[in-house]
Amino acid sequence: MNDSTRETLPNRHAKVTPNLDQEGLQQPRPEWASSDSVQRLEGPLTAREIQVLQAIVNGASNAQISTSLNISQETAKTHVKNILQKLQARDRTQAVVIALGASLVSFPD
Repeated sequence: MNDSTRETLPNRHAKVTPNLDQEGLQQPRPEWASSDSVQRLEGPLTAREIQVLQAIVNGASNAQISTSLNISQETAKTHVKNILQKLQARDRTQAVVIALGASLVSFPD
């Protein structure tokens, strides 16, 4: 490798910083991720649904939810289905994003 080649190679130890501008940081959140989306609920979440939703945020499966809340797996599935419907979420991940954005639940420890 000659000296001219060395000058064109990037410094592998150089600090890389993302190229973010203010506009990129202030993009509006999608409608389903905003706290305003809670206003569109088909009905309020019950206390039990909030518990199930928090368990989902914590990464629990339906089997783990049923064990921790002392309910059947079928009941856990029904709660999850109702939560998805009320939050108008396509899946568990979207429900978590909506719930965290609306402060319905807290981040896991």
